[in-house]
Amino acid sequence: MKLIVLSCLISPIITKSEALAQNQSNSDILDLDIRGVSEFVPEDRNIYTITGEVFNNNTFPFNSVQVSATLYDNNGQVVGVGSGFTSPSGIQSGLKAPFKIDIFGTEIMGGIETINNFTLQVAGDLQVQLFQ
Repeated sequence: MKLIVLSCLISPIITKSEALAQNQSNSDILDLDIRGVSEFVPEDRNIYTITGEVFNNNTFPFNSVQVSATLYDNNGQVVGVGSGFTSPSGIQSGLKAPFKIDIFGTEIMGGIETINNFTLQVAGDLQVQLFQ
């Protein structure tokens, strides 16, 4: 038996105002979907938080599933980045796992108020077993 590890990447674009309406991405190739995305600033905190779930539509599990965010201002300029692993970081076939990304306001150029939209990317190691 051989174990093959493939890295995969999906990149949906979600605008701040569309975060709740446009909350999932589909990929016929990779079969990892980002769903239920929301963004908020906890009360009295200088932290920009993005949460959601990653669903594994593949027939094989993914390990080390990480979601990365890139934040943009009104001019399309990058003002911040952040990432977080799903919990658990491995997702079996047909299951989902939540993620949370916290980005401190001090790490965002111009502060949290400058964020207009963001993109999310999900990456993971596809675990494929080949029987001989």
